[in-house]
Amino acid sequence: MILHQEPDDQVADRFFDRDYHDRGMLKWGGFYLSDHTSALAKMHAAEQIEPTRPQQDEDAISDDLAAAWRYKKAVHLQLNVFSTNQTIALADGWVAGVNEDQIVLRVASGRYRRFPLSAVRNVTFT
Repeated sequence: MILHQEPDDQVADRFFDRDYHDRGMLKWGGFYLSDHTSALAKMHAAEQIEPTRPQQDEDAISDDLAAAWRYKKAVHLQLNVFSTNQTIALADGWVAGVNEDQIVLRVASGRYRRFPLSAVRNVTFT
């Protein structure tokens, strides 16, 4: 009996051409940790650019922030500051108070951020 031996490269090429179906990145999905998936979600959320809202006058900003503080409503602020990727800076949270011309905002992490009133472009309630 004579066995016909094919070169390894031909066997491998035939296997990958006819039998093997690569699932791409799908096969690696099970290896992601929750930290990875949450970081990816944050990265994709940061890529979405919010349109710039019109500049509100200082009285309207003050009234909206006072109402948010009084009724404990969450606010979404657009600032007159640009972030590192040249998009308008945003802040979300609850108005914790006012210190002279500074607004104190409690963000979701529990930390406090201060903004000068002149840095706020637009206030919306969330």
